[in-house]
Amino acid sequence: MASRKTFNQFSVLLILLMNCFAFLVQCGRPHNTEGEDLVTATCKHTLHFEVCNSSLRSVPSSSITSDLRVLVEIALNLSTTYAVVTLSCVHELQSNSSAAINIYVSHFLRDCEEEFSGAIENLQDSKEALANGDCDGVDTLVFVAMSDAETCEDDFKDMSSEGNYSTSPLTQHNRYFSELCSNALAITKLLT
Repeated sequence: MASRKTFNQFSVLLILLMNCFAFLVQCGRPHNTEGEDLVTATCKHTLHFEVCNSSLRSVPSSSITSDLRVLVEIALNLSTTYAVVTLSCVHELQSNSSAAINIYVSHFLRDCEEEFSGAIENLQDSKEALANGDCDGVDTLVFVAMSDAETCEDDFKDMSSEGNYSTSPLTQHNRYFSELCSNALAITKLLT
């Protein structure tokens, strides 16, 4: 009789553990309310819902996927693409206005070039980390890429406070890039 009682207790414990595990798994996933697709449900977990929603929807495959990992891949690709766009803008600023800008701006544009080159590399590495199932690695690499844009912007703010230049020519780019990265981080957190 004692073995049957032990078996029953073990069975109840096992059922409770399975229910707790199922509950914990569901807590990390976006909750899909009636009529809500995965993109909308996922973007509700980000700080920049509108940017998340519009950027993900700009990629047709995002609307048909039911896989959160695919949305992370798309978010990382969007961040990488925008880092390339921003780097191109830096190059354009360097070539079009080199005679018209002061030496400080030229210096900080070179710094921004390095920062965004590093951001692109980190984002490419984050896609490899995702493929290997290393969500912590993805978080670290995306955070560092986001910090690169902030460093670029902060350099211009520091220069502006010294009276050498009024505003950063990259503020809009840096802000949007940071929002894309922030969204990618938030979506990656939903995988864990």
